[in-house]
Amino acid sequence: MRFLAALATVFLSAPALAYQPGEVILRTGAATVSPDVSSSALSLGGTERAGTAVEVEDGSALGITTTLMLTNRWGVELVAASPFSHDLAVSGLGEKFDLGEATHLPPTLLVQYYPQLPLADIQPYFGLGVNYTIFFEEEVSSEANNLFATLGASGNADISLEDSVGLAAEAGVDFAFGADKRWLFNLSVWWMDIDTDAEVKVPGVGSITAEVEVDPLVYMAGLGYRF
Repeated sequence: MRFLAALATVFLSAPALAYQPGEVILRTGAATVSPDVSSSALSLGGTERAGTAVEVEDGSALGITTTLMLTNRWGVELVAASPFSHDLAVSGLGEKFDLGEATHLPPTLLVQYYPQLPLADIQPYFGLGVNYTIFFEEEVSSEANNLFATLGASGNADISLEDSVGLAAEAGVDFAFGADKRWLFNLSVWWMDIDTDAEVKVPGVGSITAEVEVDPLVYMAGLGYRF
């Protein structure tokens, strides 16, 4: 008991990890977007096909965040990444089939709060802000085009997803290391409100549409440095 008490005293009396106003914190690592999808039924010519839905698979890329500390407790963070690619699928037509893929970038701006804790090497933080998701390079799979051909399509289909603006929230923690405690091991997670309208234009058949709530959790593990 005396040993544990002494250890706790040393731990709690160590100087807290404190970020300074004007510091820039760069973090980068492996990021995964894991959608929590909710989709309307697919609609063709204004008629919904009951039981159908769009699915969006996970995607991974390089995540990059930059934080400017305004005070020792408040900062502003810009979240960027290399493009994320996601496989798209449709369910409810007797079986699940590959619809295609889409690529997106999710630039996000957040205001962060860094609570003061009596921990020498650990700094948690929380953020709230706005996400803007840009979709591009959407492609319809050959499997989907073959299916559309059986419905009378006169050519390959084209898919588009509308860009999205929504809220974003985050939680993260830095573990400082190195002689000057400027290197960081970082774990972070974001929730993003991403809603899009999907449209597949099928020549000779018409337009197939659906409203899709992607609303992913984004996980990142990596390294950081305080400048």
